[in-house]
Amino acid sequence: MAKKYSVIPAGFESDEEELDCMMASLKIKRLEDITTGAGINGDFDATLDAEFEQFFKVFREKWNMHSKCMSPYMRQHLTKTLMRHENPLLMALKIFANCPDSSNVKAKSLSHFVLDTVCKLQTDMPQLSEQCDDNTSMIAFHFVKTTGMQSLINAMIETYRIQQIRELLVPKLRQMLDDGYYKDVAQWSINLQITHQFDMLDLAFPLIAQEKLPLAEQYLEQASHQRLPFVKFLDSLLHKDKSVIEMCEGILSRYNNLKVSHHVLSYRPVSKIVARLAKKYGFDDSVTPNYKFTKTCGYLHYLYREYEKSRINLASFRELVRVHAYNYALQSDLVSYLAAASGSGGEMEAVYWYNEFKLLPEDCPHEIKSLISKNRVRQKEEEEEEAEEKSGTNTAGCEVYLSMDLPDECLIIVDTASIFERMLKHLQGEQIIYMDSEWMQNVCVQNQLCLIQIATTHNVYLIDCLASQELHEEHWRALGASVFNNANILKVGFSLLNDLTVLQRSLPLQLRLQMPHHYLDLRTVWLELKKQRHGVELPFGNLNRAGEALSDLSMVCLGKKLNKANQCSNWANRPLRREQILYAAMDARCLLLIYCCLTRCVPDINVVIEKSIACNNFLRRGNNNVK
Repeated sequence: MAKKYSVIPAGFESDEEELDCMMASLKIKRLEDITTGAGINGDFDATLDAEFEQFFKVFREKWNMHSKCMSPYMRQHLTKTLMRHENPLLMALKIFANCPDSSNVKAKSLSHFVLDTVCKLQTDMPQLSEQCDDNTSMIAFHFVKTTGMQSLINAMIETYRIQQIRELLVPKLRQMLDDGYYKDVAQWSINLQITHQFDMLDLAFPLIAQEKLPLAEQYLEQASHQRLPFVKFLDSLLHKDKSVIEMCEGILSRYNNLKVSHHVLSYRPVSKIVARLAKKYGFDDSVTPNYKFTKTCGYLHYLYREYEKSRINLASFRELVRVHAYNYALQSDLVSYLAAASGSGGEMEAVYWYNEFKLLPEDCPHEIKSLISKNRVRQKEEEEEEAEEKSGTNTAGCEVYLSMDLPDECLIIVDTASIFERMLKHLQGEQIIYMDSEWMQNVCVQNQLCLIQIATTHNVYLIDCLASQELHEEHWRALGASVFNNANILKVGFSLLNDLTVLQRSLPLQLRLQMPHHYLDLRTVWLELKKQRHGVELPFGNLNRAGEALSDLSMVCLGKKLNKANQCSNWANRPLRREQILYAAMDARCLLLIYCCLTRCVPDINVVIEKSIACNNFLRRGNNNVK
C-alpha cells in the first residue's frame, strides 16, 4: 500500500498524483483550465498568434505598472487592438482566457477589464454581434457563468447573443445545479427567460433553504406557474405534529451540494415566508390551511392570556372564540390548552368549551374529566357569568375608569341612509370633530373595519361600516368629500395614521391624505409637550410622568383611565352589546374632553397644535403609534 505523505517529498514536486493528494488533504481546490469544455463541441483554443501575444505581454506589464488603473488610454489601446482582428469578440475571449485571474473574476481585475471593454465596444458598434456564432456564445457563457456579477453577465448576454443558445444551456445549468450553483442558475434562468425549464424544487426551495428569499421572489415573478404550488408546498411543511426540518428530510436527500441554513428551516421563518408570499400573490387563507391553523391556535391562546390578566372581559373572550375556533381541530386544541392552564379558571373554562363544542369523550383532556360529571360545573359557570355582568355594569360607574357623561339618546348608531344623511348635515356645521374607529382583528387576512366613531360637543355618532344594505358607495363618497376632505373641519384623533390607513383601505372615502393640514393627532401634540424641559402640569399630574397610551393621557388630564376590556372583542357582531357601544363612544368622547383640557391648561397650546399639524405625514410607510 502506497505511503501517504503530509508534505510533498523532495523529487516528487512534478508528480500530479502526489500533488492532487496533497491538495485534497489541505482542502485546496485545483482551478480547472477555463478553456476545457468551453465550446459546444469541446475545448476552446485560446492560443494567441505572435502579434497579439506580444501585445498582451506589454499590456499586462502596463496594467501591473499602473496599479491596475483603468485609464481611458488603457481602454482605447485595447479597443484599437481588438478592432485589428477580423473577429474582435472572439479575440477578446482569447485575451480573457490568457489573463492570470480569468478563473476568479473580480470587479477591478484585468479579466473583468477585458470583458467590460469588449461589451462597451459592442454597444458602440452593435454590428459586431453578427459575427457571433453559437460556439462563441457558448464560450462566453462558460467564462462568466459563475462570476455572480450581474451587470457583467447582462452585458455579455447582449454582446455575445447568449439568448440565442438558451435551449442548449439547459443541460449546462442542470450540471451547475448538481455542483451547487443554485443562486447562479436562478439568475441565469431569469435573465434568459427559461424558468419554465425548472420546477420549484430545482430552484425556489433551495434558494429559500439558503436564505436567498429576494432572489426566490425574483424567480417566482417570472415563474408565475410555480407560485401557487410553491406556497402550498411551504405551507405543508408547517405540520402541527412535526418540525419543519423533519418534514424536509426526504426532500433534502435529493440535493448533492446544497448548503442549508438550518435555522431557516424552522416554523417561524417558514411561516413568515408563507404569509409574505400569500399576501404578495393574493392567495386567500384556503391556500395555507396549516399556517392558518397554527396562527389561529396562537391567537386563541393569546386571547385567554389577555382574559386571565383582565385586559378583556369574559363576554369579549367568548364571542371571539366562537368566531375563530371554526373547526374541530382548533376547538380540541383550545380545550386542551385551557385544561392545562394554571388555576381553576382555566379548568372551568375548558369544561365550558368542552360542552359548547360537543367534543368527543376520547378528546376530553384528563385534567377536566373529573369535573365534567359534577353538578357544580354549571353552577360555577353561572356564578362567573353573573360576576362578569356585575363587573361590566359597575365598570361604567366606578371611580377608576372614565364614564360616559352623555345620555343614551346622544349616542347615535348610524346604520340607515336617513340617519346617515342627518348626521352628515350636522357634521358639516361643525368646526372640530373627534374621530376613532374599531375593527375586527383577523388572523391571516387584513383586519375588517366595523365602526367609525365621530364625536361632537353634544353627540357621538357610531357609523356602522357593515350596514352595506343601507349605506352605499355614494354615502361614503359624500362623507369623504364633505367631512374628511373638508379643510374647514378640524379632525382630532389619537394615532391617526392607524385609523386613516384602515379607512382608506376599507371604504371609498377617497381621502386626500397628501393635504393633511386639517387633521390633528393628539399623540403628536403630547410628544411635542413632553419635549419641554420641566414637562407640563395638568390637572392630575405632570405629562412627563405619564405613559404613551391614550388611557395614560386620559389619566393625567381627566383623572381616570379608559376601560379597555372591550377593545379586543367581536366588533363584527350585530347587534353590538351595550358595553361595546359605551366603549366605542367613550373612545371618541374622551378625545374631546382631553382636547378641551389641553387648550385650557397648557400655555401657548395653539403654537404646539400648529407645529403638530405641520408634522403630519400620513403617506409614510410603517409607524410606531400606540392606541
